[in-house]
Amino acid sequence: MGTFSLSPMALALRRLFGSTARQHHRPNVDLRDRLSHVLWIGGAPCVGKTTLARVLAGKFDLKIYNLDWHHVREHRTRPGGVPASWESLTMDERWVLPAAGEMAEREVANWTARFPLVVEDLLGLPVTRTIVAEGPSAFPWSVAPVIRSPRQAVFLVPTGEWRDAVRERRERDFDPGTRFGDGTRDPVRARRNLRERDVLLGARIERSCAELGLHSVRVDGSLDVADSLALIEAHFRPHLPAGLNV
Repeated sequence: MGTFSLSPMALALRRLFGSTARQHHRPNVDLRDRLSHVLWIGGAPCVGKTTLARVLAGKFDLKIYNLDWHHVREHRTRPGGVPASWESLTMDERWVLPAAGEMAEREVANWTARFPLVVEDLLGLPVTRTIVAEGPSAFPWSVAPVIRSPRQAVFLVPTGEWRDAVRERRERDFDPGTRFGDGTRDPVRARRNLRERDVLLGARIERSCAELGLHSVRVDGSLDVADSLALIEAHFRPHLPAGLNV
């Protein structure tokens, strides 16, 4: 596959990081070259991205960059981190009142808008160690402009049944009264909206992968972690360290 044409996201990233490039006396540097040591695991929520990233990182001594962790703990206080409109919403306005389609569009817009913060973070990390960046906000259309090869990225999309199983397993570990939606006036509807939103996000991610020539994998729970890891390894093989972490 050839190089990607510059999309609006790529142009935005170039504008955002142009000053950084000048500081290093490399005005024509390409983000795809500067981030050629970064591997991406994106995809819809509740599919197992974090688990696979951790196992892969442990096996090959990779640096993990968890997009969700940084969004919650660091990006919120930086310009572009969290839209003011989001902070002003009540729990019902976030999860009960909107239709699932509106929620999906909202997440796409918000997560895409803060992706430059992810790139900024990654540019500040050493290039001597391969990085695996993972999270649902690593959308194909955001990742495509910053990779040299489609073998640097994979996108996991769960079937509806597997997504429900993962969500249920996670919520069993929560304290009573802390399940998603419990802070709304209609928890059942909030959870239903979230499920439908996740399905819509998964479908959009798959369509985008097809359009961009990126690799998506439908996950139904039929493979265990070891077999799933083998698939991820095979895809990333050209970009993984030659030796194992022993």
